[in-house]
Amino acid sequence: MIRALRGRWRRPVTALPAAALALALSCAGLLAAQPATAADGPAGLPDAGVAAQSQTPQPTASTEELHDRVIAAAKTQATVTTKPSQSPFIIGGGETTISSAPWMVQLAYYDDTTGDGYFCGGTLVAPDKVLTAAHCVAGLNWAKNGAVLAGTATLNDPSAGDAAGVWRQWTHPHFNGDTLQNDIAVLTLDRPLEEPWLRLAASNDSALYKAGTSAKVYGWGLTSGADGADLSAKLRTATLPLVADSTCDSAMQSVLGKDAFIEGSMICAGTPATGTDEGTTSPCNGDSGGPLVVGNKIVGIVSWGVSGCTAQGAYPVFTKVSSYTWAAQPRIDDADLSYDGRADLLARTPSGGLFEQDSKGTSLAQRAFQGSGYQTISWGLQADLDRDGFQDLIIRDKTDGKLYRSYLDHASGEATWMQVSSVWGGYKSYAIPGDLTGDARPDLVAVDTDGSVYLYPGKGNGQFYAKVKVVDRAWKGVQIFGHGDLSGDGKADLLVRNGSGVLYLYRGTQQQNTPWSARVQARTGFTFTSYVANGDVTGDGIADLITRDASGNLWLYPGTNKASTSLFASRIKLGTGFNQYNLLF
Repeated sequence: MIRALRGRWRRPVTALPAAALALALSCAGLLAAQPATAADGPAGLPDAGVAAQSQTPQPTASTEELHDRVIAAAKTQATVTTKPSQSPFIIGGGETTISSAPWMVQLAYYDDTTGDGYFCGGTLVAPDKVLTAAHCVAGLNWAKNGAVLAGTATLNDPSAGDAAGVWRQWTHPHFNGDTLQNDIAVLTLDRPLEEPWLRLAASNDSALYKAGTSAKVYGWGLTSGADGADLSAKLRTATLPLVADSTCDSAMQSVLGKDAFIEGSMICAGTPATGTDEGTTSPCNGDSGGPLVVGNKIVGIVSWGVSGCTAQGAYPVFTKVSSYTWAAQPRIDDADLSYDGRADLLARTPSGGLFEQDSKGTSLAQRAFQGSGYQTISWGLQADLDRDGFQDLIIRDKTDGKLYRSYLDHASGEATWMQVSSVWGGYKSYAIPGDLTGDARPDLVAVDTDGSVYLYPGKGNGQFYAKVKVVDRAWKGVQIFGHGDLSGDGKADLLVRNGSGVLYLYRGTQQQNTPWSARVQARTGFTFTSYVANGDVTGDGIADLITRDASGNLWLYPGTNKASTSLFASRIKLGTGFNQYNLLF
């Protein structure tokens, strides 16, 4: 029998009292205080209030209640005396410290009304994002009943670690609970965490999956396949060799008597189980959602195994992450102004008034005034340079010709300005497409007057490393833009429009010195007066493009993930009268 490694059970509501739900806060703005202006802020601009954003995630519960949920979920799972229909754990292996896996987190779900609870693992993949298995998330209200605990290797210690709630959850839209295909999910936290995070295997990381390669799996799951076993009190790890797809397919067919392993979406690791705990090394109940790691990248997610996790001849099965990076990465990089997973628009009037219009998918919400005094901006971009889940504004102030960034200062809880001193302010065109170098930090691209193109690798703190020339005087007169993955391979791409209105797609490679593969002609006749590329406007996980024509009409070009002349679907009119603005970003 196939067993997902989540496990979900019901028990009486007598174990642990949960903190009162009244402690949960509303969705009002977190940063009510007036933002401060940094000492090195731009002289021509007002306070950096927009960085506070129109809405911000609120704590979904008190820290005490979040810790209570972790303990309640762990106790619920540990006291089960019959084999669940869904389960995961590490049998064999040994204890490890959180410093060896600082990105490892505990995921706990406990509903104190019904007594339902279970425990999973997860991986921090950005300060406010956790990668886990879809079977840990699907059909459950994590915002109401979930908790995430980072920074500790210990289970059931109410004083240990950094707790966070869940603000939003994404499950692969084609997750199949019967076959466990597409078993991948991303949780957005209600606050950023300080622990380091881990990268996903990229679509072209085939070398990481070579059979025989040593991988490490982590978790707090059961340490025995016997009934009544407990979760591990300490984080455990085991080293497992990757297994060829054909070997895994044959073995699981033999054990289950049917096809269950799906090549391309699943991988196996380890050695065949012996039929008992002795001689078996495998994840099991409670380990679901945890990572399988090779070369400091997540290559797999603990997904499913066979009854008891020790069935003779069976392997543990993992979600193959590289097959899903295209779908998961946009959910990891989806910072936006209104926190609904859709990119929003900022517009500036000639008099300096700044307005926000939030995306509603294929339309825009009524504009909201954000402040005045922004007439000295010559251009602006939105990007989350420090990957904290809060959208930053990167602008050029024509008063002094320098670049500035408005961002949320977590120490003060207020928005502030900082000069981006590492990038010259005199280039002709700028873009921040995302990670172009493979280190999971957003990078900046700039085009000089002579057509030379420079890549500035991001430091992840709002500043950039020394520039790298990637094109020598071949892009004269072009305009660059783009944010996110346009081609469906999980890597950030760049759009380039030449002086004749021809639009080209440059697919990202995540290689610093050769950041793009051969260009693809996407459109002709692109002679618009403004181009805005803030990422996923529609909420489908695919990067989109907004343009304005000479008549002031605003158009949405929905992305298709097709690197061809079909790069965008039929355009959708977002509104008229946008000539009242002299800057859109």
